[in-house]
Amino acid sequence: MNYYSYPLPTYVEYPIIIVQDIILLLFVLHYNGKLKHALPYTAIFASGWYMLTLQKWILDLTMNLSTLISAASKLVQLRYLWQTKDSGQVSATTWGLAIYTCATRIYTTLVTTNDATVLIRFIVMLALNTWVLATVLYYRKTTKKTD
Repeated sequence: MNYYSYPLPTYVEYPIIIVQDIILLLFVLHYNGKLKHALPYTAIFASGWYMLTLQKWILDLTMNLSTLISAASKLVQLRYLWQTKDSGQVSATTWGLAIYTCATRIYTTLVTTNDATVLIRFIVMLALNTWVLATVLYYRKTTKKTD
């Protein structure tokens, strides 16, 4: 699957994250007594994974779709924050870490591959994560201590 002749770590990150998610899902299904429901999902996952390796355009399409889905998710979260005007249980630290991760990925992409698609993805995610963090901080409720 080395379509672009990038360093191996560029390709290894996402499969490891996906496998971690699958293992977590299997544990959840096991402890909920629903492990038998995992078979259809396993078949879909295996066939999808196989299709990713068939054509370069499929890999490019999935990257673009993942950017679209991630952006849509953040916009939905922003809309909810604006509607409720309450950041409630949203962690500013988590969003700060997401911003740091995107900034780091932009740097490492520039240094290793300079891939425009990946750069656009992380620049968009950095902007949206920063927007969510600013919204969370704006709607954060301050509590006054009484002595």
